[in-house]
Amino acid sequence: MSSTLTLNGSESLVVRESTADRFEVEATYEPRGSRPPKHVHSHHDEEFTVLAGTIRVGFAGREQDFTAGESFVVPRGTAHHMWNAGDEPAVLRWLSTPAGRVEELFTAMDRLQREGRSGLVPLAGVLHRYRDVMRPTSSLTRAAVRVLGPLGARR
Repeated sequence: MSSTLTLNGSESLVVRESTADRFEVEATYEPRGSRPPKHVHSHHDEEFTVLAGTIRVGFAGREQDFTAGESFVVPRGTAHHMWNAGDEPAVLRWLSTPAGRVEELFTAMDRLQREGRSGLVPLAGVLHRYRDVMRPTSSLTRAAVRVLGPLGARR
């Protein structure tokens, strides 16, 4: 059974497989989506295949566009971010291995969206709680998560 998770106003995921070893989704990035902060994953690798549209990826000190049929890998510990800078939806197959708490993080982000609590403090609370899964690379963003996270976690 698949479920749909909304991470923000422009990114949604349909869960295709969720085990301890694999978390696979079909991700849709809406056109002209917001650029998320760069971040790293310490415990899992990510593999992406673009199924439709174009996705822009910032990693390894540069930005690169990937189009339908192209694939790329983001090894654990690699600072990255991605967004749709184009005019049509981008659809990707996204695999995280091992899965760890990736689905829990995305479910918590979806809950914020569903409850209308997508502001800075609630998001900092989620990032603080799941800092073992996803860690912003900016020292300023990490400081905000460290300070605001406990406040957002109480809500």
